[in-house]
Amino acid sequence: MKILYLDCFSGISGDMLLGALNDLGYPVSHLKETLAGIEIPSIRIEAKDVARQGITARKLTFSFDETDEEHRSYREIRSLLEDAELKETIRAGALQIFEALADAESRVHGVAKDMVHFHEVGGLDTICDVVGAAAARDYLGIGEVYVSPLPFGNGEIACAHGILPNPAPATVELLRGFETVRLPYPLEFVTPTGAAVVRSWVNPERPVGSFRLVGAGYGAGDREVPGRPNVLRALLGEAEPDGIEDRVVLIETDVDDETPEVLAHVAKRLLAAGALDVTSHAVMMKKRRVGTRVSVVAPGHREDALAELLLRETSTLGVRVLPVTRRLLPREVVEVETSLGPVKVKVASFSDGKKKIAPEYEACAVLAERHRLPLREVMAQVKREAEACLLPR
Repeated sequence: MKILYLDCFSGISGDMLLGALNDLGYPVSHLKETLAGIEIPSIRIEAKDVARQGITARKLTFSFDETDEEHRSYREIRSLLEDAELKETIRAGALQIFEALADAESRVHGVAKDMVHFHEVGGLDTICDVVGAAAARDYLGIGEVYVSPLPFGNGEIACAHGILPNPAPATVELLRGFETVRLPYPLEFVTPTGAAVVRSWVNPERPVGSFRLVGAGYGAGDREVPGRPNVLRALLGEAEPDGIEDRVVLIETDVDDETPEVLAHVAKRLLAAGALDVTSHAVMMKKRRVGTRVSVVAPGHREDALAELLLRETSTLGVRVLPVTRRLLPREVVEVETSLGPVKVKVASFSDGKKKIAPEYEACAVLAERHRLPLREVMAQVKREAEACLLPR
């Protein structure tokens, strides 16, 4: 499994993260292709290397054909992304980041989440940063993400709401539970967008495990900071193939008066909100009625949000929450050439060197449509050809 470690010695912002992921190998061509699926004015992307205190870092800048008002609501951004032509994993990843932002702003300002209006983080460039980060994580096949202590500056910052303490209140809300350090500069080192990515990607309760370093990328910030390179360093690694354990929570509830359509909608909402897995099966409830048990596996830091979603979206009056441990096989996503065309497959590794191949459903569905073949036949053929290509003879 691929590991990403965000070394935020000079903080993190959306553009710094996207620059670092680009420097790690995420191509601008894929970013352009992804952003083309969003209904926004023509996007131009400039990618260049810049120097920050002697360190070369990547800087990505977006420009558009129309002037951007930058004051979109959470509801508007959610609608924009739900209507976009995006890969579902990318859409869910971007929506999760914006939902984290909306949750924080809702608590800070005391308004309902759907009533939240973004100011500095509502612009088209921020939307591109967030969707780009989700696309880069998907493209690079990154599993777990870890983060260093996060730096806070001192003094005050100016924003749409006036003069506020540094860091911004929404940033503070997003980083509850994360380790922080103070730096003696009146600068905003962690932006709300950067904090929302950290909240969405990282479990603050999970310590960094050992991994084999395979790459490093640097993303540049806008400012020059005296005596300190204003860059984000992203380290890419591979987890050692010996028993990776992950502590998560299991959230469950039983219902006997919900339709399959409602339960399917709830499962989609749960996955978009950060659930790792959602399953359901029939159970015998009290009074001998047949019901459905909904089981949600989630990172610990998403427990409250997902439990509340279940309570609001279903007829249940309560949920059960249990701490559990997952044991994960290290895995990576690779692209292989098959007789039907190039396709991505998951490759999981055992400690004895044996591997397990699993074709990606979405990629196989595209091939099935293109060749007008049954999906099950395409998946079986892709698996055979991928095993012949990737497994030792």
